[in-house]
Amino acid sequence: MLQQKLQEAMQAIYGHKIPEIPEEILRLEKELQSKFPNIIQIANIIEQNATLSGEVIKIINSPIMKLKLNSPIKSIRDAVKVLGLDNIYNLVVASALKKLFSDKGLHKDIMDHSVDVAFCMAELSEFVHGITRDEAYMLGLFHNVGALMLAGINPKAFGPLFTSSLSLPKTILQKEASLFRTDHAMVGVLITKKWHLPSTMIHAIMLHHNESCERIKNDEVRAMVGMLKVANAVVSEISLGAYSGVEMKEYQQDGIKELMLQQEDLKMVRTALMTNSVKV
Repeated sequence: MLQQKLQEAMQAIYGHKIPEIPEEILRLEKELQSKFPNIIQIANIIEQNATLSGEVIKIINSPIMKLKLNSPIKSIRDAVKVLGLDNIYNLVVASALKKLFSDKGLHKDIMDHSVDVAFCMAELSEFVHGITRDEAYMLGLFHNVGALMLAGINPKAFGPLFTSSLSLPKTILQKEASLFRTDHAMVGVLITKKWHLPSTMIHAIMLHHNESCERIKNDEVRAMVGMLKVANAVVSEISLGAYSGVEMKEYQQDGIKELMLQQEDLKMVRTALMTNSVKV
């Protein structure tokens, strides 16, 4: 069943190239997989791309990471020392995606939405055991990467679908399939596989429009999906002023139930998003 859906997704985007994983990320992967990763070499790889390194430092010094530092981080070498190798890698991957699609029009609208979701995900990670802020942020940025791809194929058709997804998160995949013969969740799987995201994140992206978290067997994937549901609902409510109908309320409630959140927790996430509404 899954393989068939992935085949359908590949056929639907045939003729449209999946974005390549940047060379810097491939080199970082190779260095991190070596027996003794070299921190200086890792910093050098990131610094060779001024745009990418600037974005990473910007994220590190923003409220997203909530680092308690005496002074802002000014270099990638300092960032690697403070965050550690795995965490810095996650932020580099997230920054690469953000720079790839943050151009204009529908792509910008979708990416701006994902940035807000990513911020909320980082906040929600405070209540979820085993998922770090950088992991949550990266997942939030990537969760709609399939939507970015479909928007590039046919923006006129996908624009109304994206708008609809902000208030109708449970039925949107059926609507997409009727027009594209696939949906953004499946296309997202293809892209995130190519970008070498962890399997738990890939599964969470595939299942983030699932009706019930209870159906998901893997604990980490289930928690990630719960976080995505709550984050999307908060962003729709706060940033976009979308009407929160029955479908969105049920979608959010399922995530709240999975994460066992209290109203005070939700209030904290909402307040954080409103306070930090400037795009980072």
